[in-house]
Amino acid sequence: MLNDKKRRLIATLAVTGLLSACAPEVPPLQLTEKSVWLEQNWTPEQSQWFHYTSQGTATLPLPYEWLIALEQPEIKVFGNPGMFTANDYLLRFGFIAGKAEPGSNPDGLPVGFAQDKDYQDPVSGQRFHAIGFTCAACHTGHMNYKGTEIRVDGAPAINDITTMVEALGVSMLYTKYVPFRFDRFARRVLGADYNDANKETLKTSFNAAWDKLQKVVNLQKGVEKQSVKEGFARLDALSRIGNQVFSIGMNFNAKNYHPTNAPVNFPHIWHSSWYDWVQYDGSIMQPMIRNAGESLGVAAAVNLIGPKETRFASTTKIQEIADMEQLLAGAPEPSTNHKFNGLQSPSWPEQILGRIDVAKAAQGRELYDSHCKGCHLPAPDSDEFWNDKHWKKIDQSVDQRYLVLHNSPADKIGTDPMQAKALAERKIDTTGIGLNTTVYAGDTCEEVKVKDGAAVAYGLALGAVVQETVDYWYDKNSTPPEKREEMNGNRPNCLLPAMQYSARPLTGIWATAPYLHNGSVPDLYALLSPVAERPKTIYLGNQEFDPVRVGYRSDKFPGAFELDTRLPGNANGGHEYSDEKGKTGVIGPRLTPEQRSALIEYLKTL
Repeated sequence: MLNDKKRRLIATLAVTGLLSACAPEVPPLQLTEKSVWLEQNWTPEQSQWFHYTSQGTATLPLPYEWLIALEQPEIKVFGNPGMFTANDYLLRFGFIAGKAEPGSNPDGLPVGFAQDKDYQDPVSGQRFHAIGFTCAACHTGHMNYKGTEIRVDGAPAINDITTMVEALGVSMLYTKYVPFRFDRFARRVLGADYNDANKETLKTSFNAAWDKLQKVVNLQKGVEKQSVKEGFARLDALSRIGNQVFSIGMNFNAKNYHPTNAPVNFPHIWHSSWYDWVQYDGSIMQPMIRNAGESLGVAAAVNLIGPKETRFASTTKIQEIADMEQLLAGAPEPSTNHKFNGLQSPSWPEQILGRIDVAKAAQGRELYDSHCKGCHLPAPDSDEFWNDKHWKKIDQSVDQRYLVLHNSPADKIGTDPMQAKALAERKIDTTGIGLNTTVYAGDTCEEVKVKDGAAVAYGLALGAVVQETVDYWYDKNSTPPEKREEMNGNRPNCLLPAMQYSARPLTGIWATAPYLHNGSVPDLYALLSPVAERPKTIYLGNQEFDPVRVGYRSDKFPGAFELDTRLPGNANGGHEYSDEKGKTGVIGPRLTPEQRSALIEYLKTL
């Protein structure tokens, strides 16, 4: 006869055999001796606010208290696993260790994790403490060099969000099925209120959350063969925003669920408030539309299918989003005194990464003027950069000028076209939403009416839904017209879904690896090399920086993400310096190794 202890052990071993292969592999913890935040014109208090202020999102599919109570997705026959939110686990996904603060970050979560105590789903009316990502989750970078971690506000994150969410799902799976695990979870969540009745109520809620998560998993399985894995430092943000808003947000509408096949390196955001168009494809003009749309993409809830009287009600925190944009932008507008304000691009930290070779950088500047400034504009430290031809008013009634970026057709620049296709080609079924919305489109911002339909252009549909969501908040809060214009950045909701890519100024480019919009090139040296010399496979997730080639080390290591550039969405061609005349994507002559090094040395100075 088996006693209870043996039965439990056998049950645990059986579950171990079934589930042990489920947990995703992640790199070992990459420790440093010290951490340094670079000076970028923000106070520590401003950085902390940016890192932990909620946008009204519930990115992770469970309440905050549940996240804190979950264990890591591993099974131990003896002893218990560590906690999911422990730094020695979450940091392995590339997140940055956070600073514990009683108000903003009571549990010391990594940068970019925010609790929202006021979250109420606008369709179900359900209230709970949500846990979501802030702007900082994707737009705060870090790198290690010889024992020092360098942290950069506004830089591309190098985390692997999708694998972390996958691990969270496995943790929930184990909590649901592994013996004794749910009881430990319930005791942590309920505390002094733990009893059998409350435990059963919690289990019912947990199972409902699990069932909802499985609906998302099923949608993903339906497009899995057409999707490409994103991995460290990348996310197919535009496809995921559409999936969240028009599929998951519309009662899991499978017709609107799109493959994630256009991953991009998280863009750096210093100075972007002052560009005439933003996004890699130069498709969005208004900062409120860009930022509120991003919040919907990371699971701020919006009513698209519930009561019509509250249609477009949302959890998005419009005021906080406007405040974040103002913090990034600063004042006055840059052309006033020939200086960017707000968040500054990071200066190369010579005391950590080594001194810049001034003579070599001078040679590199000549190369920049010959080969780079035609698209990326003159260097910001030159008078030419501030010439009126590079700055324009958008609203003629407002004395505010914006930097005019150069857009290149995708078939000319030759880089992977999948991201440009995301807005230019995707169609959405908006039937039943109730759209009858005026937006603006094209280079000249012509008025366009967006109405419900079975195959509405995705870019226009998303722009219309976000505008309705923002306007709903303005109306509910009796926001006067002049204040609305100010919060909208004094720019119209103008959209330009086209097959093109934008060339931005290269300030702080040294801190933005991996390169090209899809992160398929590991360092600046490879980017300046002919495509045939670029690695066909790179491994992302290593935080160790190479100050010579300027990028992260990309050789194979345990837990790395293997990026195969032969796959659609991952291509590393285009933006090429080569002597192959007539080849698509060639933008200049082949550079010698010495010229590449000189140009890199100059780029460190920007």
